[in-house]
Amino acid sequence: MIEIREVDETNIDDMISVCDPPIISEAYKKGVEIKRIWLLEMLRTYGDVGLVAYFNGKPAAQLLTYPEKADPTSLKRENVLVVNCIYNPLVEAQGKGIARSMVEKLIEKVRGKYEFLLTHAFDTREFLSQAEFFKRLGFREMTKEDLYYSFSGRELKEPYSGFWKEGGEYRRNDEDISRIMIFYEPVCPFSYLWAYKAEEIVKEISPELETRVLNGWEHPEEFVSRGRNWMLVNGIPIKSLPIERETFKEELKNALKT
Repeated sequence: MIEIREVDETNIDDMISVCDPPIISEAYKKGVEIKRIWLLEMLRTYGDVGLVAYFNGKPAAQLLTYPEKADPTSLKRENVLVVNCIYNPLVEAQGKGIARSMVEKLIEKVRGKYEFLLTHAFDTREFLSQAEFFKRLGFREMTKEDLYYSFSGRELKEPYSGFWKEGGEYRRNDEDISRIMIFYEPVCPFSYLWAYKAEEIVKEISPELETRVLNGWEHPEEFVSRGRNWMLVNGIPIKSLPIERETFKEELKNALKT
């Protein structure tokens, strides 16, 4: 049996649990608590954060949304709803059209409230690519990863500008030298987990360096002014993630020499 419900204060934890990894560390738990607080704030401010799907009574999939104007690092357009993430990892619930049904339900729910749905698709390498999935549901392609759904038929010209996009070029200044900046967002527990692990590895390599770990939504000017890069070492943007431990360490060491 499949049931799709709107997320409210009673089932926030169901939504969060969909993304839980097999092993839950203390850092991940901290990320969960950060997300829970953020979800409550979004619900109380905007009244909606998306949908959660249940398969045989068990949370199986989630669709996370928020108004673009809620993201202080974004373009803050009033008529745009961001589809931040859709995820259906439960094996027994796959291949049953749950994700498609969630997006179709979302489209009907917000019709007349927003002019555009906007997403930055990323590939989990687990299923059909998100970009291809959204295109099959009528989303238009702006770039390979940036897609939008238009209720009015009008074109949306500017793509998603939030946290998940790869950072841009950044010209470092004197205050960046011998300093490490790490940013995370409250929207996903993994964002905090990666920031935590990045700081751990930095302390192994260069414990003497000043390291700042900041919530990008709480410090949007700091994040945006650094080219929206999630991590800078000596003012050099870091592109890899700590889950690629050796590649990540090598990139850190190279940045420290620059």
